[in-house]
Formats: sequence, structure tokens, C-alpha cells
Amino acid sequence: MPRRGPRTWLLALPLLLPASWWAATSGVRGWVNVQLAATHGRLLDRPLRDTAGHEWGPAELRGKTVVLAFFRSRCESCRAEREAIVALAGALDPQRAVLLSVMMDAVEGYPQDETARTLATLGYRHPVVMADAALVDAFHGSRWAHVTPVTYVLDGDGRVVTHLRGHQPLATLAAALPADALRR
Repeated sequence: MPRRGPRTWLLALPLLLPASWWAATSGVRGWVNVQLAATHGRLLDRPLRDTAGHEWGPAELRGKTVVLAFFRSRCESCRAEREAIVALAGALDPQRAVLLSVMMDAVEGYPQDETARTLATLGYRHPVVMADAALVDAFHGSRWAHVTPVTYVLDGDGRVVTHLRGHQPLATLAAALPADALRR
């Protein structure tokens, strides 16, 4: 059997590096998906305060479908999803559903001026909650706060019933909701 020299390995390197990267990222994605799926059934049992100072407590949200759209600065997928999130906010029946965007910047340690610029750029008119580690830990974990965008749908009892990971179009976001959550 002929001996393979260093040149053979150098030729194989362009194939091995992308394959190794793909395997590593696939493994991490798979693990994160398991963590996200484990949130199903979890209860939102704490009040959330939005940037306008309004408190969204469990009693106020009871009976409504709640959409929690986690996002952060430095997330191109979050910016790409902006149009769908804005459209979803307008499509929800306010008597039956509420959309709360949840900004992860503080958990990630981003500077406040960067957070302010991101909020100004996105221009959301629906409520935005500034997440802390405890809120993120109640969902997919503060160690994975950089995994955005992630959208959770909670039922009328405040329990997670589904999640969507990554940039989603409006049709996919709307399909994750009960039909009565949308305006007719």
C-alpha cells in the first residue's frame, strides 16, 4: 500500500475544514433545538415591564395568546425578521393576542447606546421588554441568549405551546398561532 505524504493531507484539507465546521454547527443547533423544545409547557409566571413602563402581568395576559419574539442587536436575522414582526403586530386581534418583543442586549452585555440605536432603527410600535437573565433562563437559557431570533407562542394560560427558531416569514409566524388570535 502506498504511503500518503503531507501533500495528500493538504489536498484533503479544503474538504475536511468545511465538513468539520458543518458537523460542529449541526451538533450545536441540534442541542439548542432540544433546549427550545423543552420549554413547551413552561409557564410565564412573572410580570414583564415594557420600555414604556407598562407591566404585562400574568393576570392581564390570561386568556390571550402571547407571542414573545426574542431578538438582539448584532443579529442580522433579527433585522431581516423585522418586517414580519411588524406585520404580525398589526395582524393580531388585540382582544385575543399580544405581541411582546423581548430584547436580549442586557443579557449579552451590549452597551446601552447600541441598544438604543437598534430600537430606533427597528422602530417597533408594539411593546418591547428588556430581558434580564432570569427571564431568559425561564425560556432557553441565558447562556444561549445569542441564539436569536426565537419566537415563543404561549396559550391563554401562559404556557409555551410552540417555538420558532430563526428568521421567519409572516405566514409561518401566523400559522403558529390559533386562528382566533388574528384579526378577521
